This record gives sequence, C-alpha cells and structure tokens, in this order.
Amino acid sequence: GELPAPRTWDRAAALEKTLVKMPYDRFRSDDQALFETLDALVQDGIVFLTGVPTAERQGHHTELRKAVERVGSLRRTWYGDLWDVKAVEGSLNIAYTNLDLGLHMDLTHFDNPPRYQFLHSLQNARVKGGLSYFVDTYAVAAHLHATAPSVFSTLAHENVHFEYRNGGQHTRFVRPTLELTPGSNSRLHAVNYSPPFQGPLPLERLSTTSSSSLEGVVSDDAQRLADLHDALSEFSHLCDDPASPFRFEHQLEPGQCVIFDNRRVLHARTAFEFEPPAQGEEEEGEVGRWLKGAYMDGDELWSKWRVLSQKLREQDEERLRTKGRTLFV
Repeated sequence: GELPAPRTWDRAAALEKTLVKMPYDRFRSDDQALFETLDALVQDGIVFLTGVPTAERQGHHTELRKAVERVGSLRRTWYGDLWDVKAVEGSLNIAYTNLDLGLHMDLTHFDNPPRYQFLHSLQNARVKGGLSYFVDTYAVAAHLHATAPSVFSTLAHENVHFEYRNGGQHTRFVRPTLELTPGSNSRLHAVNYSPPFQGPLPLERLSTTSSSSLEGVVSDDAQRLADLHDALSEFSHLCDDPASPFRFEHQLEPGQCVIFDNRRVLHARTAFEFEPPAQGEEEEGEVGRWLKGAYMDGDELWSKWRVLSQKLREQDEERLRTKGRTLFV
C-alpha cells in the first residue's frame, strides 16, 4: 500500500505530546501496537519506546537487537550490528566524552545512508545535563518553502560534499541538502545535513576553468557559492539556535529507546558534567552515560508497515463479517 504522507512537527507540537510514546511490552507482543509505532515513524519520523529492559547489554541477547528484529533486519555497517556510545570520565576518545555533540545525521557520506536509527539508553549515572535534542528538518524545509523559496531552491539544487576518512575507512558522497522526490518541486525524499562530515564546498569549476573564460564563470560560480553559503547558514540557524521553535529537547532516561528517521530528523546531545560518586562507589573508568545503537534500512520498515497494514485490515474485515453473520443467526 501507499505509505502515509509525512506529518511535520516542531517543539510546541512535541511538547503537546503529539509524538508517540509506546510501551515496550505492547510493541513486543501486539501487532496493532507495532503497526501504530511504524505508522508514527513513517509520518512523524520519530517514536519513543518506554520500559525497555536494560539488563542484557552485550552479545546476541540485548533487548535492542530484539526490538530491531521485531521490525526487520539490522543494517550492518563497519560499526557492527550494534554499537555503543559510552561516556567515560577521563576518556581520550571524543566519542566517549561529555562534550556537546551538535545536530547531525549519521553516515551522510555513504552512498546509501541508513534510513532509521535506534538508540537505547542503558545508563545515565552521575551525569548532570546531556539532554538529547531533535529537529524535524521536513518542518524546517516547509518553513523555508513558504517564507524563503529561493533558499529552498538553492538547498534542493546545489550539492554538498560529505566525507569520512578515519580508521582505515574513506567514504565520500555528494548530494543536495534537500533531496526531492523525483518529478516533484517540493516533496522531500530525504534531507542531508551533517556538519561534522561536510567537506569543502564545491569549487571544481573554478579550479579547472581557463584564464580566457574565467571572468564570467568566476562571477557565476561566486554567486552560486555565496547563495549556497547563505542558504546553509539560514538552514543551520533555524535548526541550531537554542531558541529555535523547531528544536525539541528530551532527557533520554535508562529504559527508553528512541527510533528516528536518520534521513529526516537531526539528533544531538548537549554537554554534561560528571557528578562526584557517592561514598563507596567506583570512580575511575566508570561509564556515566551509555547508549546502544542500531541501524535499519527504510525498505525493511516500510515492508513491515505494508504487511501489517494488510493483515490488520483483513482481520477487521473478518470481524465485521463474523459480526454480520451473528446478527442474522
């Protein structure tokens, strides 16, 4: 069946509890609850599972693996099937620090970035701060389309480079910030925004142009580059400003799992402080904040949505037929 259209949201809508929070036991045991979760993910791009067990933290029996496989297959990357985001006091690895991690999308430098991301909070001990925050870029894009159509057009038609080179890996891809559905001038297929992995803005035409034809091309390219810079600045301001109406903050507590559309919803985390341990507690090397993550391709989730949609519709039709037969007995 046809997937439902996106339903954009901002901070006010999120605070009014329009975003779905699904009890994990229902998600695991009830197909109707699973469908409601997937339906919300397709429409809103984000869902929170509550009451997810945290005891199993390693190996093949982690609750996160069970949650993902309730929907479909994991998307394996060079991080493995599942991966950890741990904050350990005194760590030299920035991924394990308590520094602010700004808004971004994961793996935009891939040819096919994972569509959905799962983050399960396992531990949040001796930590002050560390709020997760999210932005619905579809809402930002709709705002730009209505108020600054030239900015929207620039972001939809000018490419941005994304690149990752580390740990024996080197990936690179070029794509526009606003990726439109083929044949549409405004309907979004995905958004690509990840400043930590953004490469230099494209200057290839400038560097390869002969001196005899340079003047006109320089003028044209310089204007396009200036327009792209200004458009990215405007987009960044709407997303990153702490007072932005599009920014929704949420303290992800142990036992909660957020699932979100990695090609639509930006995610980040504010900086936090490690609080002194209570008397008798371990200090050195203790994990203060621990999230376990996983990826899934869109086709996996959308397939499950279609299968459940048909299954539940057929069950409803059968109940109506049964009820009708009962009335005429």
